[in-house]
Amino acid sequence: MLRALAREPLIHFGLLGLAIFGLYRLVDPEAGQGERVVVGESTLARIEAAESRRLGHPPTDEERDAALRAWADTEILYREARALGLDRGDPIVRRRLVQKMRFWLEERSELPEPDDAALEAWIAAHAERFERGPRAAFTHVFVRSSSRVVPEAKLAEYEQALAEGADPATLGEAFALGQVIAAKSTAELERQFGPGFGEALLALEDDGRWHRLRSIYGWHLVHIDDRLSGRLATVDEVRSQARGGLLRDAREQAVAAGMDELRARYELVLPEDA
Repeated sequence: MLRALAREPLIHFGLLGLAIFGLYRLVDPEAGQGERVVVGESTLARIEAAESRRLGHPPTDEERDAALRAWADTEILYREARALGLDRGDPIVRRRLVQKMRFWLEERSELPEPDDAALEAWIAAHAERFERGPRAAFTHVFVRSSSRVVPEAKLAEYEQALAEGADPATLGEAFALGQVIAAKSTAELERQFGPGFGEALLALEDDGRWHRLRSIYGWHLVHIDDRLSGRLATVDEVRSQARGGLLRDAREQAVAAGMDELRARYELVLPEDA
């Protein structure tokens, strides 16, 4: 067991931290005396919540005290590491601090929940992402075929029956999506009927006739029932996407504004200016 513990990276890190801590105290035993580690109500609540999640039950007094001591040890080691300058020159620490600063710039201004008018305006400003192409609704008579051979006799029989006024519901084979298909876009039809089907169907003439189309399932005698022109998606159709995009843009704008404020406080000195 001792050998297994000796191989644990976290044990090495903890020992290294304690060694640094002890060395610093030997060099300067007065440093840091009297410093306070204050545990606020919100911090204590976070510690207890984290322990509850980890343990699967509310922590006992002993478990809570152990978690609190572990948190305090982490805080002490963090302060001592900064006092020793261990955070300087470390690219990982640098990236983490920059990331936390960006999060802080995002969170410092409270973003209001966007209403429908704001979402609608954002959708319009990003129309290329929310275009709904032309759609068509249709009725079809299905003839199953697993080969490229056209079932000519069966199709001709159904075409003749339809021309004579037969009810489509009495013809053809059952189809998983039904016989009457609600208005769908080219992309939707391609996903459900296979490559090329949607484009071919949307290109059909509105002449009241029944047209032959092949899908990945077989053959279809298709009658166009209705067409809908292209349009922008409504707020209700893409509410979640639009809300996420709008808030993401707002956060990016908050970071950009915050960076402008911070840059104004600094002077950039180049080598030739030094």
